[in-house]
Parts: sequence; structure tokens; C-alpha cells
Amino acid sequence: MAEKENSSKQSDKLKLIIEKGSEVGGSVSGAVIGLAIAGPVGAIAGAAVGPIVGAAFNKIGTEISEKIMGPREQARIGATYSLALEKIALKLEKGMKVRNDDFFTAQENDRSKSESILEGTFLKARNEYEEKKIKCYSNFLANLSFDSSISFEKGNALLRILEQLTFRQLSILAYFSKIEELSTKQWMESFKDNEKLGQYQDFYFELMDIYNKQLLQQPRRGFAMSATSLGISQLGKTMCDLIGVDEISESDILKITNTIDSVNCILERSATTNKN
Repeated sequence: MAEKENSSKQSDKLKLIIEKGSEVGGSVSGAVIGLAIAGPVGAIAGAAVGPIVGAAFNKIGTEISEKIMGPREQARIGATYSLALEKIALKLEKGMKVRNDDFFTAQENDRSKSESILEGTFLKARNEYEEKKIKCYSNFLANLSFDSSISFEKGNALLRILEQLTFRQLSILAYFSKIEELSTKQWMESFKDNEKLGQYQDFYFELMDIYNKQLLQQPRRGFAMSATSLGISQLGKTMCDLIGVDEISESDILKITNTIDSVNCILERSATTNKN
């Protein structure tokens, strides 16, 4: 009796977190809430995302719900949780198959790789003050559940990188996912010497930080001391696919385009002035 009562309390805590997720991720479907509830409703919701995936989410979600959190932290985790489950259910409806390697298999310590990634993602989402990134965390979980080409180690590394990126950097990645390459000739030298570029120094820092994280690369063969052009790397493409950069709004990408155009405009004017 006591065990049943305890289980009911845990379900209530998880349900509360999922419901609070609507503050960040929008309205939550009854099926997702049902996943946190014991009994027939929960069983139906679990069936919507598959028993293996549902069990992992339920287990880690219940564990996370026991932690002491503020209301906004609960909302971030709840949004990540519910958005990920909804995307997984949608993929399954389209006929896609959950990865069939050992990702969801319990290891010697009775904890699967998926459960470790789930916990890590929820904890990072909990502390994410840039709430526009929450959807990227949920996409990361959903897409990783279907892509067996990404090992636990690689997924864990990408999660750590995702945590370190600002939302503007994710928008920069979205920008690069739509172009072949960006000419950055003279950028490094100019940012050191051109005072007019000072207002964009933070943007240049973020761009070079993405490059140093190997999400961008020099597309041309050979090696240059400075990046004369930049294009998205294979690791960058993998990150873009996992976090769903195609869902980043056109207005956010336009901000990146306008900033790059402004930098190039200053460089062109400086070049013209130097010639004269």
C-alpha cells in the first residue's frame, strides 16, 4: 500500500513538471501527461512512443522530479521532456524505427546509455537561461533516439558542446547550414586594427568559438594560419541535424545575415579608403 502511494506521489510530481513545461514549450498534450500517470492512461501514452522509449523517459523523469527545483527550472525540464516525447511519437507515426543497437539496453549497473543521456540533457536544460535553446535540447533527445550512427560517446560530446553554445551561435550554425561557405579573408587582421568593427567583436568571438569547436571548418584544401573562408564541418552538420536548426526562425537567421553584411560593408569601405 505504501509503495503504491509513493508511486502515485512520484507520478504527481512528474505530471506537475510536464504541465509547467507549457510555460516554455507551449501546450502539452494529454497523451504526454498520461505517460507520467500510472494505470491505463499512462499505458496508452507509453504505447505512443514505444515501451522502451517510454520506460526510459518515465524512469529518468521520475528521478529528476525528486530533485529540488525552482518553478522556472521545472518548466524548462518539463518543456524538454514533453517536446521530445511528442517529436518521437510523430516520428513513429511516420513509420520511422527507434534505433535497435544497445542504446536502450540496460548495462551492468542497470542503467542504459539512453538514460544517462536523458539525465544529462534534462540537467543541462534545467540550467539553460536562454530558453530558446530548450527546443534544441528536445530535438536532440528525439533525433538521437532514432540515429544509431551516433554512439553514446559522440552524443555525449555533442551534448556538452550544445550546452556551451549560445542561441546566437546556434543561429550562426543555421545560417551556415544554408550556404556553402563564407569568405572571411582579412577578418582576423581587420578585427584587430579596425575600430569600426569593435561593435561586432562579440559576434566575431562567437564565430571563432564555433570554429574552434570544429563545427565550422576551412572548406578549401590546405591549411592557413587564419581562416580565410568558413563552411560547416561534418561534425557541425551532425549537430545541426540533431538539434533541428531548420526549426530556427528566419528572423533569427536574418539577424546573422545582417551582421555579416554589416561587417563586410565596413571591410569594403576600409579597403576603398586604403586604396585612395
